[in-house]
Amino acid sequence: MAVRRIRWSYCIALGALLVPLTANADFPWPWKSSAKYKAWKQERDEQRSSYYAERAEDPVGARQYEYKGKDWPPYPRPTGPSQVPTHVYHAAHYWPHPYVCQDREIVRQYIYLQEEAGWVSETTLYDYHFDRDQQALNRAGLIHLKWILENAPENRRTVFVQSGANNGASQLRMSNVQSELAEIVPAGAMPAVALRVTQPLGRPALEVDKIQRSEIDSQPIPRISPPFANGGLGSTGATQGNSGL
Repeated sequence: MAVRRIRWSYCIALGALLVPLTANADFPWPWKSSAKYKAWKQERDEQRSSYYAERAEDPVGARQYEYKGKDWPPYPRPTGPSQVPTHVYHAAHYWPHPYVCQDREIVRQYIYLQEEAGWVSETTLYDYHFDRDQQALNRAGLIHLKWILENAPENRRTVFVQSGANNGASQLRMSNVQSELAEIVPAGAMPAVALRVTQPLGRPALEVDKIQRSEIDSQPIPRISPPFANGGLGSTGATQGNSGL
């Protein structure tokens, strides 16, 4: 009986508190005026959306605060208000978004820079593409120029020319390249020609071949044949020699 009396007392007290609320005409109860309640709900939703939009850029993680002359934690952390619970759940559920997006964009930028530098190198006419006396394109230069016009994408068809030993040589190279382009490319479709201060990344094939031949000719006697040469005779001879030692 005592428990029932306490429950009834709670109900009476709660009813006394609800009477002023129901009597308040400004409170938009749904059963009193549906239009007024919808307007109040729309305004409330707009305020909530505005609030969450303002807090959407809050950084993730704990905040740094000062306590008894010390920063807690001691390393740099945000100092503003903490994230609202909905945004905390969003950050934890979709982690590592959006930080992985920044990492991917940085990688794409590096790839773009490497691609740009690679195409500039491939569309450059170097010293070994020109004759030393007249600065005219040699056979290798004409082949490479034709390759640029036929294989390079349209947005990569700028012909770069390595600068010569002086200004006169550079201008002569530019003039010779433009003359060759005028004979190959139809009028009005000539690609741009730009001067570039650079050095070739590699060596001409003739120079590499000459170095390798000089190395082979300069080997002292006796010369060790490569493994499995002459049907395995070189390997057998080397084995027998080692066994004799």
